[in-house]
Amino acid sequence: MGFFSSIGNAVSSAASAVGDVVEDVVDAVVDTVEDAVDTVTDAVQSGIESATDWLCDNAGSVGCFVGNVVGGLIGGFVKGFSDIMHGIFDVVRDLGGIVGSILRLDLPGLLKNLGNLVQNVFDLGIDGLRFATGGYAVGGIVDKFKRSELRKFVEQLVDDTFGDNPERLDRVRKAIGLEGKRFGFRLPSKHLTFYLDSDNTPLWRMHKDGIIDLYAMAGLLSFNSFSLGIAHPNTVVKSVSANGEESAWPVNRYIISKYLESEGREKRIRVYSISKRVVSQMLDTAARKLDDVGVILEWNDRKNFSWFGGQTGIEVTENEYDMSSNRIESLLGQPEYGRQPNVNCSLIALGAFKLDNFGRVGGRDIFECENFPDDCETEGRDDDCCITVERDVPSGVIYRDVYPTDTFQYILAHEIGHFLGLCHCGHDGFQNIMYTSKSLNFFDPGIVSLYWDSEPHFSLKDGKNVWRFIVDQLRPCLTGEPEEIAIDDVVRTRRSSLNSCAVVREEQKSYVE
Repeated sequence: MGFFSSIGNAVSSAASAVGDVVEDVVDAVVDTVEDAVDTVTDAVQSGIESATDWLCDNAGSVGCFVGNVVGGLIGGFVKGFSDIMHGIFDVVRDLGGIVGSILRLDLPGLLKNLGNLVQNVFDLGIDGLRFATGGYAVGGIVDKFKRSELRKFVEQLVDDTFGDNPERLDRVRKAIGLEGKRFGFRLPSKHLTFYLDSDNTPLWRMHKDGIIDLYAMAGLLSFNSFSLGIAHPNTVVKSVSANGEESAWPVNRYIISKYLESEGREKRIRVYSISKRVVSQMLDTAARKLDDVGVILEWNDRKNFSWFGGQTGIEVTENEYDMSSNRIESLLGQPEYGRQPNVNCSLIALGAFKLDNFGRVGGRDIFECENFPDDCETEGRDDDCCITVERDVPSGVIYRDVYPTDTFQYILAHEIGHFLGLCHCGHDGFQNIMYTSKSLNFFDPGIVSLYWDSEPHFSLKDGKNVWRFIVDQLRPCLTGEPEEIAIDDVVRTRRSSLNSCAVVREEQKSYVE
């Protein structure tokens, strides 16, 4: 490293340190206040749900109706307040990011934050208009009636399915909250964020070959690649000590340049595919959206106050940096993931660097639309979708971060929708989480629901088909019994032949979610 280069890197590192402090302080304060608001509003919404459920169980149809209307009005007001506060927090966070990007001379980051600022100011205006015109009030009422209808459907479904065995029925009803606790299918969920470590992966060579740009991925001035900075909107680069401990501060330009110049002999760095804050946003969004269909995601990492918690990562190699999403099943089969084939009563979600699409589900045979079979294994489906558990491979989901994050924060929820039995077919408007860009219809009449829903959603129809899938395909998770007992002593044979599996895998390659 030449003398003038060293001076330049030292000056740049000092400026970037100031930028990091500004952005980190803003993020820490805003995230903490935002999470405090979320904690309070979540508690209020949970109380409203408990009250309306009790009224629907004990006060007859009239009491249920009144409870849904009143609870919906209060819940809608709370959600509107929460959305507006989130909008304000996002704007403040964007301003902090703009200042930090300028000080770090991070042009891609500056443009990203400017784009986010424009989008968030627009969204804040829409939320304010929706609040003032009663959209949130309507949405709250709709949500409460939708929840009551779904709960009634699930109660009838499990009664019909397990009614011939009172002991088993009682166990199932208690497990899903039809007897006292919160209603929902509890799904223990583990999120793993991919990271690369220079101790085991030659990041210097990948940088030299133009595969990655460590400066851009760290949010620093980059002379080589503008596009690679946008391709990874929320990566994090950390300096790592010899014993493997990460520095609390983001890496600076001096450390990266020393690492690159020495071809990995000096310094050690680690690159995460997605930042802790964005992972928290993804987990929170997925939890909120799956709650629409009566599924309670129990994440390993914090959704709230993530700033003070850790981030569960898993080290990958260069082979997993830019990978085909079809590799998810073989990846999950590796010992370090601890994932077994057959019915899994937990979820594993992988946050990747680069994929051939936005995301994919593994361990599911999918037949939809024109490929929908006449004799779908799961009875009663009404969405031209038939999904079964692929019992000889591990199951899970994989996704990547896409810019702008606020627009694409539903990718993880979308993939979990597949994991729980939903398809693209019949979801043509972008008011649906399960839509695909290939069949997107901007004039779908259902788009009017965005007036009261404020964001994409799972429909009541989706909820019913999720529960048909759970009761049929994930029955051991409800009963706590081995699969061959839970499915009425009948060991089911897989519907698909080897050829049909190949067809489905080829279809899954084309998912753009």
